[in-house]
Amino acid sequence: MNPDLSHPHPAMHLATRLSPGTAPAASERDLWALTAGVALAAVLLSPVRHYFNGKDKNEQDSFPLSTYPMFSDDRKDRTRIPHVAGFTADGRRVIPHYHHFGAGGLNQVRKQIARMVRQGRGVEIAQRYADALAEQQRRPRATGEGPGAVRRLREADIVRVEVVRSRYFFDTYYAGNTTPQMETVHARAEVGGTAEAVSERRHDAAQDPQGPPTGPMARSELGNLPPRPVGTGNTPGDYLTEKTVQTALEQEAVR
Repeated sequence: MNPDLSHPHPAMHLATRLSPGTAPAASERDLWALTAGVALAAVLLSPVRHYFNGKDKNEQDSFPLSTYPMFSDDRKDRTRIPHVAGFTADGRRVIPHYHHFGAGGLNQVRKQIARMVRQGRGVEIAQRYADALAEQQRRPRATGEGPGAVRRLREADIVRVEVVRSRYFFDTYYAGNTTPQMETVHARAEVGGTAEAVSERRHDAAQDPQGPPTGPMARSELGNLPPRPVGTGNTPGDYLTEKTVQTALEQEAVR
């Protein structure tokens, strides 16, 4: 029986497609996809180069491939934060809730306040907080145990707000002293009153201007060692980290 060549079997089509020399040429779209794949792989593997730069990566970053700045950059021992502080009649410091400024989230409000302070608009910030707190304090005194009631009760005694730029040392703050080491006041307003621009600077005399190297990290022997000599007016040489001490010991051993 002769095959009917006018209707070839499907297997013949498959054999034709798979036969050598009949594969379609790579299109421009294929080349772009290949290039994008290679570029993505190069970006993902780029941190590996830090293992071959002649340095011990574990001294700088102990987590594999986490050499991006988010993980590996050195962090300072202090920070400066523009924010609003409230004060009671007896001088007690109370930080009012960020919603007195706006309805956005904490980060959104924080960025708006920081930008307005840089633009010299501290009076607007102080006025908004003073008005919002005055409106809140005109309501019946908060009762209950919910977060909102506790917050309103804490803010009920605020009589003055200030727009400040504060400098905090992490060791001091997390050891329990939440007072800023230094603070610049940009604006002030009595609750229910009119805000005014001011230019004042104050500092906490109990804190060393360079920051206390005897904080929790020092006590745990994981970070800064206690200064020598103990006391105020420490020099940069008193701030020895675990790494600098180890380096000094290694250099002494070589000698």
